[in-house]
Amino acid sequence: MNEPQSLAGDEQNNTDTGPGKLLRDARERRGWSQQDVARRLNLRLAVIESIDDDHYTAGVALTFLRGYVKAYAKLVGVSEQLALSSFDTMSGTEQLRSAGPAPMQSFSKKTRQQASDKWLKLTSWLVVLGLVASLVFWWWQNSSNGYTESPVIEPASDSATQAPATTQPEPVTEAEPVPEAEPEPASEPAVAPETLSGLSQPAGSEVIAPDTPADTAAAAMPAEPAPDPERLVLGFTADCWIKVTDAEGRVLSEGVKTSSDRLELTGKPPFSLVLGAPQAATVEYLDQMVDLTSFRAGRVARLTVPKS
Repeated sequence: MNEPQSLAGDEQNNTDTGPGKLLRDARERRGWSQQDVARRLNLRLAVIESIDDDHYTAGVALTFLRGYVKAYAKLVGVSEQLALSSFDTMSGTEQLRSAGPAPMQSFSKKTRQQASDKWLKLTSWLVVLGLVASLVFWWWQNSSNGYTESPVIEPASDSATQAPATTQPEPVTEAEPVPEAEPEPASEPAVAPETLSGLSQPAGSEVIAPDTPADTAAAAMPAEPAPDPERLVLGFTADCWIKVTDAEGRVLSEGVKTSSDRLELTGKPPFSLVLGAPQAATVEYLDQMVDLTSFRAGRVARLTVPKS
């Protein structure tokens, strides 16, 4: 009967110093080591040592230590209320409680950091978009300069495109003469055969017969002119860009021609021709058509007339 009273007196005395001695004595009476208690409570050995020595420096928050003391007291059979009261009234705990609640952590610094990161990301995206736009513009400019296969020239009047660079005037090509209608032979007065036979002619003289109507018609028709070797005729069935240069280097015609255009050019042969659409052009030289079927459609044709 005296032992419980002495135990209660020890517990009353330990409330002034902390629950460490009270819990340690109860553990030793059960024959348990600190390692046994730590294993049963799934705690670190340093925590149990801190509670036994009333030195709460194991790096554990006060709220968790209070729970560990309650679990320790329940395990060794000590009054949980007495152990918690001793833990709460010990000098170290009172000083901690008098310090008041811990100040709340300010998130203003984190907010400022997030705002700074947001602006940094936005600036980086703007720089990347600027670089991409510059690359696209550079590529577009280079591609537009590299794919100009043939020059694009606005249609101009023949007088402007056919004017030679030198001061020598352009020879004017005359239209082919149209043969006139055959004149009817003039009627000659009929001469009686007796009159012809009665005409006296000297001996040995040649008798000249009168002109027949066929001979008169042949004499009246003009002779057909020979083909001009310095004349070149071009016709078009669709729009076609051309450049024609003679043997002296004169540009006789250059530019875009339409389906209604027909050119008659005069220069020194041979002629150098560049046809942007050979399937839409016809070339006539010495009154004969030049064969352009060997040139593929869609390809620029370069040829010399006449061929050397």
